Amino acid sequence: MAGSNQKFIASVLEALAETERRGLAADRARESLSGLSGEKTVGALQRLARLFEGDATACYLEIGVYQGLTLVTTALAAPGLPCIGIDNFATLDPKGDNKKIANARLREFKTDNATLIDSDFEAALGRLDALLYGRRVGVYFIDGPHDYRSQMVCMLAAKRHLHDNAVIVVDDANYPDVRRADRDFLVGHPEFRLAFEAYSPAHPANMTASDRGRWEKGWLNGVNVLVRDPDGLLPEMLPPVNDDRSIYFNEWLVHRLRQAELAPEAVAMADAVVSGDKVAEKKARRALAARHAGLEGASDGRFADRNTYSNGLTEARFNVLRGS
Repeated sequence: MAGSNQKFIASVLEALAETERRGLAADRARESLSGLSGEKTVGALQRLARLFEGDATACYLEIGVYQGLTLVTTALAAPGLPCIGIDNFATLDPKGDNKKIANARLREFKTDNATLIDSDFEAALGRLDALLYGRRVGVYFIDGPHDYRSQMVCMLAAKRHLHDNAVIVVDDANYPDVRRADRDFLVGHPEFRLAFEAYSPAHPANMTASDRGRWEKGWLNGVNVLVRDPDGLLPEMLPPVNDDRSIYFNEWLVHRLRQAELAPEAVAMADAVVSGDKVAEKKARRALAARHAGLEGASDGRFADRNTYSNGLTEARFNVLRGS
């Protein structure tokens, strides 16, 4: 068993090495398949999916479809592998067009092996048994919400559905919350190892046009690739993180406050205030007021601080042994 696992891990490492050398396995750019993933990320998914194409028990699963770039290109690269994409198109879609674009691309490229599921990712992960039709996830691409909890939920909720040779590709690993979640998952689940990591110096939104073009050819906003390695064939390697965990402690401090939902707007206004930018401060105040008005009294009845949201919960509850 260890021998077959060693052979598979070697094939994963070779697929990633070939991606580093060559980028895309099949270039779809001339057919206007654009998206928010770097070309090497797309190329890695193409090659990794091919490793499972002859396995009747395996499938490809991705969280976060956007406009269908990775779902379509992966399905095209491995036509014998069922490919499933989950997205409720609630973010990065101001005009509500992304689902239409993704479905149009699936039809245009005749990706009969691809299925798009319009659902909240957490709800879908809770019913994966019904969605996978008995298959196990061979390649799992995580590109949904990038907060710490969402990243952990994506990995923990899908873990029991993963193939014995599962490969997890986590996009946007530049974000510290993503790296921290990957690191904590690896520490708590030593049967997985980090096989590859790559980062860029900034988010593409903060790059110059020329720099962005370079990183779009690469891994764009960073990537972590995890592989199941129960025999410990790979030495432990962990994503780098900042030892200062105060940002996570601050989340707890914010969540218990009366106006917790206003945190992003409040921080933006604080930045404008301490920067002395009066124009930005005025704009931030308007955004804060608009956001508060849109919440329609969500904070009514809350305390100024230390809200626990525990009123009405049971004082004591026992679980019951089955059959008793």
